[in-house]
Amino acid sequence: MIKGMQRGILVTTFIGGNSNSTTGDFSYGIMGVLIENGRAVKPVNEMNISGNLSELWNQLVMVGNDEYVYSARRRPSMYFKDVFFSGV
Repeated sequence: MIKGMQRGILVTTFIGGNSNSTTGDFSYGIMGVLIENGRAVKPVNEMNISGNLSELWNQLVMVGNDEYVYSARRRPSMYFKDVFFSGV
């Protein structure tokens, strides 16, 4: 997934935030890695990801086969297009 990415953020950690269960609007702090031309460029932190959960799931492009087995929530990598980040 990363090699095919021109510019994006690989989110590695969520550091708090909130969401509205009625409207689906959300805003979360994140940490991760800036990706440019398929390569990790630099770490990023104290950024925010925000939007609407219904719209976010419609932007899911790809799901990996690399579930994280060391967690109760065994979810794989997911690639979303056109996600709004602030703080880059």
